[in-house]
Amino acid sequence: MKFRWCCLIAAGLLASCGGGGDGGGAGPMGGMQPDPFGPGSIPAELRGGGATPLGNSGGIPDALRDNAGVVLDHEDIVFTDPDAEDPDAIVPELKELLSAVPSEGPWRQSYSNAFKEARHSDKPVLMWFTDSQNSPNCKALAEELFNTQDFEEWAAGTFVRLQIDQRIDGSKLDDSTSRKSGFVQDLKKRYKILGQPNLLVLTPSGEVIGRYKGYRRGQAEYKWGQLRQAAMLAGKSHEAWKKKMEKKGYRTWSDPRGRRIFAKLLSYQAGKLLLMEPDGTRFQTSEKNLSPRDQDWIANEKRKRGME
Repeated sequence: MKFRWCCLIAAGLLASCGGGGDGGGAGPMGGMQPDPFGPGSIPAELRGGGATPLGNSGGIPDALRDNAGVVLDHEDIVFTDPDAEDPDAIVPELKELLSAVPSEGPWRQSYSNAFKEARHSDKPVLMWFTDSQNSPNCKALAEELFNTQDFEEWAAGTFVRLQIDQRIDGSKLDDSTSRKSGFVQDLKKRYKILGQPNLLVLTPSGEVIGRYKGYRRGQAEYKWGQLRQAAMLAGKSHEAWKKKMEKKGYRTWSDPRGRRIFAKLLSYQAGKLLLMEPDGTRFQTSEKNLSPRDQDWIANEKRKRGME
């Protein structure tokens, strides 16, 4: 027997993911929300464009996405009908999004890679604006805190660390050097950074939880205490944000290897799932590529509708 289920992006996914919505007809689940397992087709508004739920005030801004192959620009994604000849070519597969972030050492250098890792690990981001060449206070912070074994062991399990260095290697006449320098200046302007060192702690969705400017020798324990407090607050804020998003239909999905992603089911058709992350990144996967827990969840939703 062939099943076909598609849905709109709207407020809510399934009763088990939270309910509620603003307007619209009553869906198959008895609430004011559409059903990804229901009849219909992917609407025109899903075929490219659409505002990112995070908005420009939080998350990863379009202008600062330095690796379009990792963080997709939703304005460039085009959807076709479910009857398209090759629907698998429309959006990336889940395995691509869950692939390991390129190793960059304990401090990441790519803004987009760092936030991708944060979203998939639920860890906050520790962003360090530094001038490794000209700032003695930055060097002192590294020597007295960041380079110590105790901090390294704690931070590795607590943060995704991102270093934004004012120092850019290479000739000023080189296009790559010029782009990197411009990107750093864009970040400093966005986050209102004046001077170095400057530390920011952000949630995976981009909310700034703590700002810590400057450093003097002998302040390592004090600075570490500030970061401990910020990490705790970031965790609480992120959990509250996830609960809010769950009411809009988002949930945590995982593959058999235990890699996780927080996304909303847009449509399900013959074992194919179309999913969307809160920043607007859309991707697809096969039911067989999901963890047993998620396969059970899908099977349960099908049983509710008498589709098995």
